Formats: sequence, C-alpha cells, structure tokens
Amino acid sequence: MMSLARILACGRTRVGRQLATGFAGALLFGTSLVGLGAPASAAPTTVQPATSRPADGVSVARTTLVVQCAGAPLALPATWYLPSGTPRGFVWLQHGFARTAANLDAQARSYAEHSLVVMAPTISSFSASGCAIASNIASNSTFTEEMASVFAAGTDPTGALGISLHRAEAMAHRSEEPMPTTMIFSGHSAGGEFVLTTADKLRIDHPQQFSRLRGLVLFDPVASFVGDGFATAATDLANANGKGGGPTIRVIASPPSPSNADGRGVLILSTSTHQAFLGTRLTTGIHIDVEGESTDILGIASELAVPDPRNVAVLRTLSNAWATDIFDGGFQSEYYPGGTYYDALISTHRATTLSVGAAR
Repeated sequence: MMSLARILACGRTRVGRQLATGFAGALLFGTSLVGLGAPASAAPTTVQPATSRPADGVSVARTTLVVQCAGAPLALPATWYLPSGTPRGFVWLQHGFARTAANLDAQARSYAEHSLVVMAPTISSFSASGCAIASNIASNSTFTEEMASVFAAGTDPTGALGISLHRAEAMAHRSEEPMPTTMIFSGHSAGGEFVLTTADKLRIDHPQQFSRLRGLVLFDPVASFVGDGFATAATDLANANGKGGGPTIRVIASPPSPSNADGRGVLILSTSTHQAFLGTRLTTGIHIDVEGESTDILGIASELAVPDPRNVAVLRTLSNAWATDIFDGGFQSEYYPGGTYYDALISTHRATTLSVGAAR
C-alpha cells in the first residue's frame, strides 16, 4: 500500500486526487464513525515521554490539561511545543471536528519555530455532557466558560494551564519558565468556533484578563448549525476591537464547500468585522490545508484531495507573520495588501483578499 507521505507528495495533481478518491471509498464509513466517536477518549491516560527536535530548537512534550466540565474534572491530552530562547507569547491551537492535536503538529511546530509557546489539546467532537469541541448532542456553552476560566488564570503557576506547562517543561528537561503574559487563540474548522466563543466568554467573565488576549488566527473556521454562538461571539469581539479594546482577528480560508459549511463562518466574520483587513482565501485551497503534512487518511478521504504544498507554504508564511505582528505590535508590510509578497499571491491568483462588510 502506498504510504501517506507518498500520497501527500503527489500534491493536488490528478494522480493525487485519484489516490485520495480510491482511499476515500474504502474509508468513508470509517470516517463517519470517527465523527461519531470521541477522539479524546482514545488518547493515552498516562503521560508519554517528551520528544524534541534539536534542529529547530523546539521541544515537544505530551501531558494533560485538567479542566472542569459537567461538574467533574476532565483531563484533556495536551501537547506542548516549547521554543528555544525567550518566547514572544502563548498560542492555544485547537484542532477541528473529528480530528486530534496530532493533525496540527506541523502548524504547531511552525508557530514554535517563531518563538511561540504552543499548547494543542485534543477534545472530543461529541459529548452528551457538552464537553465537546462543537455544540451538537448538547450545548458546549458551559464548557467554553470553563475553558475561558483556565486561560484567565493562565499566568498562575498553580492553575491548570500553569501546572500543565511546568510538567511539560520538566519532561522536556527545560528550566521552569513563567507562562507568557500575552496570548493568541488559534483554531481550525470547528476548533475555530470553539476558540472564538471561548474568547467571548473570556471577555464577559474575565474582563481584566481579556486584555491579555491579543488576537485570534483562524483557519477556515466553521460555524455550528446549532445555536448562534459563532455569530454572537464574532459580533461581540468585532465591537470590542472597534472600540480599541479587543483582539485582532486574522483568517485564512478555503473556497466555500461542504467541509466548511459553504463558508458561513468566514461570511459571518467578514460582515461583522470593523477591521480594514481580515485575511485571505486560498483560491485552490482545501479545508485541511492547515494540517499539511500532519493530515491523515481520514482527512484526505473527507476532502478527496490532499493539501497542496504550495498552499500550505503560503498558509504558514502568513499565519506566522500575522501572529508575530499581533504579539510584537508590528506591521510586516510585505504580508498585507500592498506588500510585495502578498500582492504576488493576488496577481498569480494563489489567493484573494477576504471582503469586509460585504457578502464574501
């Protein structure tokens, strides 16, 4: 059988699509079962040994993040990416529906290589208690409130986030360092909605700590068909930003498709924002581009395609530049409209700029 790496190497060529289609037929039923399962439950219940990548200076450690949900503690598998040197800030990176933190490994490492401490938890996609990444069987509104409390206490070394970080540092044989003060929430697909709604709960329940949230970087965010949490959060955060007291939001999207609910989440963000610039859409992108080389057979089956390495490279370049600017308060002009790099993407039809205050 051809390896996943070989399939990915095909890019989005005709051969790559044919390979993906062949695998999809065999795995379609399996994909549906993954969607109905609970990815977090399959994660190890014991802490795994830390791993490291000396070449880029990033240490990786797998531990847990203990949060409250449905009146009981819930241990979420959490992977930490610790950069070398002094970090710029902290990034919460959340996977999408029926996915795990492992599917965002390459993106997490890329963030960490730009001096960001990254924590990527694995959260169930379905939960009768609402302890899930999306509202489906039950509302996850209370769960997002609990997650907001975790990040509000993020700089407390005795809080859930601080404990998880220090365990990761010990496993990676790193000296114990305090949690960075400033943070970005970053999420893919349903994870985009989850971090967006958690950010709004942080604004409501912990206004003093909300100022530490400098921005959100969202990858093809998907709005749930249940409830209006996405739209409410998008409007609230946009209004806070318009008044000078809210986080910057940046979005990298793919064309509307069934996988991203016809782009409804991006449309909501585009029409609610007060920013002059929101983000970009990769014209030949697919929903799992952010997963890149960390995707798997189920991801490929869901798209009948593999991420184009050229699109993945653009996504990484822009997301890292934008995250760096959010933390540093800078403006690397080449990565925005009018800049050399960005305008080359537009002129070669690799990307388009997301409209703001308009339909798309």
